[in-house]
Amino acid sequence: MGCDGEKKIAVFFTHGVSLELWDKRGMFSREVRFYQELAQQVGEVIFFTYGRNDKQYQEKLGARIHLFQKQLPIPNLLYGLLLPFLFWKQIAGVDMLRIHQMAGSIPALIAHWVFRKPLIVRCGYQWSTFLNLQNASRIKQWIVEWIERISYKTADAIIVTTQRDARQIEDRYEIPKQKINTISNFVDTDLFKPLMIEKEKNSVCFVGRLEPQKNLHSLVEAMKSVDARLVLYGEGSLRESLENSAREHGVDIEFRGRIANEMLPQALNACEIFILPSFHEGNPKVLLEAMACGLPVIGTRVEGIESIVEHNYNGLLCATDANSIQQTIVSLLNDPQNQIRLGKSARELILSACSLLKAIEREQNIMQAL
Repeated sequence: MGCDGEKKIAVFFTHGVSLELWDKRGMFSREVRFYQELAQQVGEVIFFTYGRNDKQYQEKLGARIHLFQKQLPIPNLLYGLLLPFLFWKQIAGVDMLRIHQMAGSIPALIAHWVFRKPLIVRCGYQWSTFLNLQNASRIKQWIVEWIERISYKTADAIIVTTQRDARQIEDRYEIPKQKINTISNFVDTDLFKPLMIEKEKNSVCFVGRLEPQKNLHSLVEAMKSVDARLVLYGEGSLRESLENSAREHGVDIEFRGRIANEMLPQALNACEIFILPSFHEGNPKVLLEAMACGLPVIGTRVEGIESIVEHNYNGLLCATDANSIQQTIVSLLNDPQNQIRLGKSARELILSACSLLKAIEREQNIMQAL
């Protein structure tokens, strides 16, 4: 793209999301890293966020990312509608528009219609599917399906993270296949890699939100009578009930709280096994990061995990019940050679298909075609 001259890409943040929120959730460095690399390749990236205090992060973004934070003390829904007009000069000067997630599509759609700029709709997961799995109200699901339909039909290019999502968009919304591109969530493989640090013997770790979707009560129950320590990184509404469950089952457990993404490689490398026992997933970044670190991973046989983990090749798959989870953990703990073999294959998969540079290259190709 560089040979055609530098480009300016406007990125619309997810509704209500700010750089400050990314920082609090420990995901700032991971999310920004992609756009820093993209800016190096294409020229310039412009962030439109919903944070009133985001200017404090401008220096960390670097010279090629320019930030326009929330300007007015009004509800985010109204602000999103006004955003294209508040920053009309900046948007008029860009070459294309990109949304970070579907929930940020409304202002991007308005900007596309007003300024006639090419629009890239990127979705890490299918919003409507997630709401259905969460048993959200039918009205909310209908609104989101309406937003998805308009966004996909309006977009000049669509980026999703799995082939399953691509097929769903094509079938449900009757979108031409050639407009849909599949790019897996990326991993910075220079940061997430095997490290020569001592592992905590018989340790099983989980990283993520402590919420019902992650099926953590089954994981805690599975760890009873297992001679291993369960290490949980993350926060959420289930913290207290999980602590109570661990005491009830006599599980050796440690809650280490939220961890910044740049500190995660060391934390992952210190554990013997990584597990993601979720009821459902999109394209889970933390699973990819654990695999990039060469960890043997265990995941449940659910959408979003099965598309990444090939059983007994680059990880192990199990059912969502406590008994199946326990049997799989014990079998892997008792087989160090299999841990090494699975971890090596996991790392190879990430290098070949999910690296940051490959994601940037594929997105550049999409932008060049617009």
